[in-house]
Amino acid sequence: MLQISTGKLFARPVGRENLLRGMLYTNAILAREEAVETVAGRLSASSSYSIRPTVLVYELTERMEAEEQGPGVLVSSGVEPYLQDYSVAVSFALNCVCTPDVDLARRLTTGQRGLATRVAPQTLVHRFFDGEIWCKPDELTFLAEFLGKLIGLPRHTFLGVMRALRTYVNGMHRIADDLELAYTLLVASVESLAQDFDGHESDWDSFDERKRKAVDEALSGAEETIAQRVREALLRVEHVALARRFREFAVANITPAYFRQTFSAGNGLLLGRSDLVEALGTAYQSRSKYVHQLRRLPDAVTLGHGHGEIAIEGRTTHLTLQGLSRLMRSVIIEFVLRQPSVEREPYNYHMERSGVVQVRMAPQFWVGRAEGDITKAGRDKLEGFLQQLASCLLKEPDAVVTDLRPVLRAACEFVPRLEKRLRLPYLALHALFNMHVARQDLAEMSSAIEALIQEELGEPSSEALLAHAVSGQTVPWSLEAHRAALSNYLRRRAAANGLRFPRLFEAALALELAERLRGVGDMEGCREVVALAVENHPGHPGLLEAETNLLLASPIRWHDIMLPAAEDAQAQRA
Repeated sequence: MLQISTGKLFARPVGRENLLRGMLYTNAILAREEAVETVAGRLSASSSYSIRPTVLVYELTERMEAEEQGPGVLVSSGVEPYLQDYSVAVSFALNCVCTPDVDLARRLTTGQRGLATRVAPQTLVHRFFDGEIWCKPDELTFLAEFLGKLIGLPRHTFLGVMRALRTYVNGMHRIADDLELAYTLLVASVESLAQDFDGHESDWDSFDERKRKAVDEALSGAEETIAQRVREALLRVEHVALARRFREFAVANITPAYFRQTFSAGNGLLLGRSDLVEALGTAYQSRSKYVHQLRRLPDAVTLGHGHGEIAIEGRTTHLTLQGLSRLMRSVIIEFVLRQPSVEREPYNYHMERSGVVQVRMAPQFWVGRAEGDITKAGRDKLEGFLQQLASCLLKEPDAVVTDLRPVLRAACEFVPRLEKRLRLPYLALHALFNMHVARQDLAEMSSAIEALIQEELGEPSSEALLAHAVSGQTVPWSLEAHRAALSNYLRRRAAANGLRFPRLFEAALALELAERLRGVGDMEGCREVVALAVENHPGHPGLLEAETNLLLASPIRWHDIMLPAAEDAQAQRA
């Protein structure tokens, strides 16, 4: 939000300016006459020094891009999102607590012991959690310069850096209550930058050695061209050399000056150049052990050590929280300072504004639209129609089915030429629509479409399962093919080219298979499939009752189990 409000990303002139003010709570103290002017706003001290935590006043001019007046025009985002972003930048740049939340600021700066850590965060990290931090002029100058560089970053880089800053600051806050999570977040703040901006190109030598040897052994008898294609495919889908990339990125963004800074507050060991690679490796291992196994940090890391930066345990060098926080902060700062600045960058930022979310509209607003190229929209339109159909079958209030005749009329022209995976949803849609509308509202169906429906919806597929279940017909396949088709639907429904039916119809598919199994006397298999329907539609009373009363002599009809009785529907409408 900070970068947007400067107008840097606008393609049109500034149409409106709003003067916004808010309060930040911090342990950083500015002299009363001091105010920090930055490209993202002005930060000034409040009138009283007696208030703790310190209150700072943040003021900015919010610039809104000129737009045509009409529905959807945003007048202002309010000060809250700017307070959140600005407080993160101030906290990071000044190495202090800074937040719009007064209770959080008070808890972090009063020396309270953590409920889980049983230690005050001040004993683990120098400066950040102190009760009072008197800011020096050069620190305020750095704040202004850092914010200037931050706002000047290209948009893609800016977003990545802001994610890193938020993660770093959140990690520092967690030192007060969860040391392992804090350590993990601090590592993640730099790891995210490494993965987005290190320019790494994977090669086979970067692949995990254990996996690499196993794959090489398996490919030893294959032709070299085939073996190479397998390796390239693995490299495209695997996250390769994450620990190495983290180490190399951090080392590349540490300057000699890092090892020449004076540090008088601590009496422990400082991080040396020869310790750097090893310490980064153990830090990443600690992060991985917590993420995957919830392993605690070694005691040597969490004892405080008088704000020392490293601890040696069994000849292994570990970064303490003090050492890790200073190192990660220095890496991020150096990365930001090395990036190019862009004065203007027209950019479509509208979905990145605070409070703006994108959700799919209800089917009635789009499922019947036939404009443009809809050749690849068959799955979406089938899913949208099924949502409407399920609402109607369940007698839900205000349920409607959109007139799909314009869509199906257009589809008749191109469906015969489509590849099968794109054609099947349209065939099922055409058949199902005509099953559920009055005769005068039927969609015209050419002989070519009718022949395709008879042929392709007679073969195993998710669309064919659905069409047969809804129409009350038994699929003309073997039980094994029927079971495989249902399993394939459930396995692939989240895939990019899969289908996801409403739960009503998912239960119907399972109950149709259960009925076939009952019909051949396989009650064990029948119970398994009914149990699958129950567990995929938890809490449905009809399914629970059907599972309890399952008998060999009682047919399973999904309409009777899943749909409300007429009297229930009337009561629901009343």
